[in-house]
Amino acid sequence: MTKPSEEVETMDDATPEENKPKGIKPAKLTAIIIAVIIVALAGIGGGYAYWTHHEGNAYHEAVAQAENADKALMKAIEQATATTYKADQLEEPKLLDKLNEQVKKAESLKGIPDDNPSEWLAWQLVSAKQANAMDADEANAQAKALNAALKAVRDSRLAKELDTAKSQLKQGIDSASQTLRDTDGKVADNATRDSLTKAIDEANNTLSKKGVTDPKTYTDAKAKLDAAVRQVTDSKAAKEQADAEAAAQAQAQAAQAQAAAAAAQSQRSYSQSYNRYGGSGSGYSSNRGYSAPRQSYTGGSSAPAPAPIQRPNNGVLGGGAGDFHDCSKVACSILGN
Repeated sequence: MTKPSEEVETMDDATPEENKPKGIKPAKLTAIIIAVIIVALAGIGGGYAYWTHHEGNAYHEAVAQAENADKALMKAIEQATATTYKADQLEEPKLLDKLNEQVKKAESLKGIPDDNPSEWLAWQLVSAKQANAMDADEANAQAKALNAALKAVRDSRLAKELDTAKSQLKQGIDSASQTLRDTDGKVADNATRDSLTKAIDEANNTLSKKGVTDPKTYTDAKAKLDAAVRQVTDSKAAKEQADAEAAAQAQAQAAQAQAAAAAAQSQRSYSQSYNRYGGSGSGYSSNRGYSAPRQSYTGGSSAPAPAPIQRPNNGVLGGGAGDFHDCSKVACSILGN
């Protein structure tokens, strides 16, 4: 009888080789493990490369955005500081303090970070991207705040200019209306007053307009009104000058007439005096003297004839001054001498 152990051994030995179970040989298993590791490493490497590429693109995009934001902020600073504003130019002077505060904040920003991350170190790219994105956000926010503060100051200045121009136009209308009243009948050309009336009406229409946003609307109307006022005042001055010249001419003519009348009166008085005392009119001419008749005595008396009376010649009876004229008592009595 065969022993069990012997039977088993005999059956194992008798089993064909191809019917025995197959296993993985050690060499093949090692190759498989190596291949799996290689594939895994390849996948990890490819994923990292993709990661670094993606973060690199994001970093450069963030840098460009930060640069644009910083340029916009610098432009806002330049605009805010290009014009010098004064508190008395603004309707709300406190807005100027807010603008100056925003300018200081904008100038204090550092700008784009100065970093040079490696293109193969993804964590550096991520950090640099975040820094540039933060700079862009800060610059954009500050530029927005600065522009808002600048706009508030400009709007306040514009409102003050509008109020001032409107007030000046109203004062100009009042003054022009007074000029129109004061010059009635006192201008050389009344058409100037008609032009002033039209300019006043146009100025009132401008003053009543709603929604005026440009002070030039009021200043142009004021300039036109002032020009019309000057025409009226010039015309008034021309009339005053013409009136003064006419009065002076009339006064001169009256003085000339008075002088001529005085001269004529003086001439008449002189002619009358001349005719009375020696002219060719009435009176005694030097050629019309009287000679006393000689008296002859006949008779017995031998007394001599009386001597003729000698009178000084006063120029009436002829002869020169100091000459004497002989006359008889009768002739002299006739002459009243």
